[in-house]
Amino acid sequence: MRSFASICTSGVLVATLQVNLVAAWTPAAKQSSRRSLFRDFLLSNAALVATTATTTTTGAPSANADSGELPLQLRDFARLAPLGPALQTYEKTTGLSLQDLATRLQRDLLEGSTGQGGYILSGDFSTDIFRDDCLFVDPTNRVASLSQCQKALRILFDTQQSRIQLLEPFKVNAEDRTISGRFRVRGFLKFPWHPFVSAYESDIVYKIDEQGLVYEQDQSWSKSAFTALQQSFTPTIFTPPPASTLSQPAKEPIQVTALFGAVNGRRPQEFSPNERVEIDRLIESIVDQRYEWKPDLLPGKWMLVYLEPGLTGGGIDRRIPFPDFSFNDNYQVFTDSTITNIGQVFGPNLAVHVYGSLQEDKTGSTDVPKRFKAQIQGGMVCWRDREILTLPITGEGLFDGVFLGDRLRIGRNVNGGGARVVQVRME
Repeated sequence: MRSFASICTSGVLVATLQVNLVAAWTPAAKQSSRRSLFRDFLLSNAALVATTATTTTTGAPSANADSGELPLQLRDFARLAPLGPALQTYEKTTGLSLQDLATRLQRDLLEGSTGQGGYILSGDFSTDIFRDDCLFVDPTNRVASLSQCQKALRILFDTQQSRIQLLEPFKVNAEDRTISGRFRVRGFLKFPWHPFVSAYESDIVYKIDEQGLVYEQDQSWSKSAFTALQQSFTPTIFTPPPASTLSQPAKEPIQVTALFGAVNGRRPQEFSPNERVEIDRLIESIVDQRYEWKPDLLPGKWMLVYLEPGLTGGGIDRRIPFPDFSFNDNYQVFTDSTITNIGQVFGPNLAVHVYGSLQEDKTGSTDVPKRFKAQIQGGMVCWRDREILTLPITGEGLFDGVFLGDRLRIGRNVNGGGARVVQVRME
């Protein structure tokens, strides 16, 4: 897989576009329409976008192909981004042990040096342990300036709507004088169109000089250039997905708590391949326990947050085909004897509701999997929860319940080729 050679997470390259846009927003520019401003911004940066897309996804292999780096001309462009002069005014703390440095770097990665959020998202460095001319290297950039890198990161991610997760604790290699770790990032960028960057993993290595200062930071990413570019320029049309606010029950199994934390407040399309492996293992560990079925926990509104395709690649069983945009959410509302499936077509404004009766197989049994039959009796298209069109559909749907907890449910879609779904209770 290619490295994340793209605009969206290469701090200085993204900052170039951000600064260019801010510069375009002058008093004179305000006299024109926002549409014209956005058009002019894209045109002024078209060469950068086109060159990045071309050199990272098509064409003959270059000298940078094996390493995943962008060509030198683009790295030079990023290095010359209008981020101000390279400052050399930070006071330094020297003589720290490698382990003390690793502790501070890991804290900064997750929380920031002053609590503003992980520095990859916020630029909240401990500047006293980095050299002012520290070299920041990734597949798209090579910038020898702590101040410029810090400024780039400060205008990149929206820290209130972005998340960073430590995957491997920082390790010290005393012989090489390096510190390394692995983390995962996802979130929204500060561009006016508020694009969403889905989860990706990063390996990071810090090189330490004899005074105990970081003189080089190297990163690699797991996301492809095409996906990164697509996400960077895809506007967020609606708000981020809702999250369940239910607190952890006293006797919730550890694996269930971990799965809930990994999927709550997210949509099925946004997980990285590595995350999917981890989540699929969690699902399997829960299913293998064969926890007893608790029918009194089923009624309520449940939101789809994760989809594990069946053996044939099947997903959600839909009786009515409609566009599955990444900003849509899907729900199921259960009572003791009915089911309503709600599939958004264009965010919360336009949705398809399909309803029917619900019959439990082997009533009274608490064994799993628990088979249910849904007898579809009709449907409707709703605009903001108001019916605008009746859908004369009928049919039978089968699904299995394989786990049911207070705030998390795992099911298997029999009609959908065995796909497993994870839902969280919303109310």
